[in-house]
Amino acid sequence: MFRMTPISRRLFLGAAAATAARAKRKAYTFEPADDGMTLKAPDGNIVFSYLTRKPAGVPLAGNNACCFHPVNTLSGERVTDIAPSDHRDHRGMFFAWQSMDFQRKNGLLRGDFWGWGHFAPTKGRVIVNRDLRLVKADSHSAVVAVRNDWTIDGEKVMDEATTAHAHEDGHSRIMDMQFRVTSDGDMTINQVAFTGFMVRCRKDGQGLFCDKNGKVTYPDSDPLKPESDWPPADWYSYTITTEGGKTVSAAVVDHPSNPRSPWHSPRKLCMLDPCISATGPVHVPANKPLTLRYRAIFADGELSADYLNKLSSEFRSKQA
Repeated sequence: MFRMTPISRRLFLGAAAATAARAKRKAYTFEPADDGMTLKAPDGNIVFSYLTRKPAGVPLAGNNACCFHPVNTLSGERVTDIAPSDHRDHRGMFFAWQSMDFQRKNGLLRGDFWGWGHFAPTKGRVIVNRDLRLVKADSHSAVVAVRNDWTIDGEKVMDEATTAHAHEDGHSRIMDMQFRVTSDGDMTINQVAFTGFMVRCRKDGQGLFCDKNGKVTYPDSDPLKPESDWPPADWYSYTITTEGGKTVSAAVVDHPSNPRSPWHSPRKLCMLDPCISATGPVHVPANKPLTLRYRAIFADGELSADYLNKLSSEFRSKQA
């Protein structure tokens, strides 16, 4: 005959306490900020802000502000930079192209949504945020969805749907990014040395770029020479010891489903930029989505090659 074993008072109280702790465990939150929305971790620290308009007092060039900035480490140390003195068009972690052609009913439209204005017009080229929301959140991770309209003189020429899956592993903040763009007409991303997905890092100190073999020794990339970009790689990282004495790092992992991408990373600009159009123009047929995936990693201290290889292998093995 089956007999139930009595539960001791200690066991009961322990189980009740564990249940209560799980119930009280905080989740990530997404809160309004002055110029967009801010994602906060369960401990209250800022993970990132997403800007939908230019912050007051920030001399950002061009028409566009949509970006993730600041992006912080677990301790709350900022890694990204916005409108630095060397390039006012750079804005945290962002997604844009500087030379695009759109086939429209009334002819060809060209646009620079990056803000440089060297190869295509910037006037009237505006990325407009249409929706920004927290899709999912618990105590372990959060998913933020962004919808932007890319417009030329008020006409929508491309739709952007971005998702950012933020989590941490006790050492780093990890953001798995997906960018999905679609146009109702044929479009071309013209060949250039840089643009696309970019993390612009701080430069107020001594910086160092690394790959799986250690310190990068390639010559600096030239913004006017796509052939000067660094070779395609699973990942590159950047580490800086700031003038205040703190060391922070960032790394970007490229997904194998993306087009083959050389990297544009001039040392003086402190940027991580896998460029899908460095080897030639990218043509996207009407109503066919172009989907790009990256993993961005932000940490206090240095990021070892073994650690980044592990995170890279994990991300790159995920099905597109």
